[in-house]
Amino acid sequence: MRNIPFLLLISLCSQAQDINVEYDKKRDLSRYKTFSLGGGEVITPKDQQQGNEASLKNWVRNSIAEELKEKGLQQVDSLGDLVASYVIGSKQQSDFGQLGPLGMTPGSSSQSWSREYRMGSLIIDLNDRSNNLIWRVNATTTSSVSDTKGLIEQVVSAGFKKFSLKPKKKRKK
Repeated sequence: MRNIPFLLLISLCSQAQDINVEYDKKRDLSRYKTFSLGGGEVITPKDQQQGNEASLKNWVRNSIAEELKEKGLQQVDSLGDLVASYVIGSKQQSDFGQLGPLGMTPGSSSQSWSREYRMGSLIIDLNDRSNNLIWRVNATTTSSVSDTKGLIEQVVSAGFKKFSLKPKKKRKK
């Protein structure tokens, strides 16, 4: 029974996301009608890349495009009101540690644990035509699952959750 909290902790750590969104809360986003996809960069070291870089770029671009279309923006080939660009990368990580007295079985000596996972990062910028930053999604993930496409879709969706083209309601005083 004592190992249940530890097992629960390990299962919760199998996929974690830290997603930060930066934007000017006073900016009226309702004036933007179109977007175009700008450049993207994969910064994963070549010897640690899992899969095809072109597929990874397509997954990110398609996820961003679908999310912005769902928000009401129309995609254009160039000169959009907003330009979406991104940087994505990941690296293999390992954690090692010792279980404390609560994780040990009675009468045993110290126990150790280890965990292999990928730490990923995705930064998405939406800039206006004057190259002013309008919206930034900065996400870090740790995952032991191999569904990269699904993870990208989750991060992009969460990063644009509060993005709204509706004008802000003015508070009555």
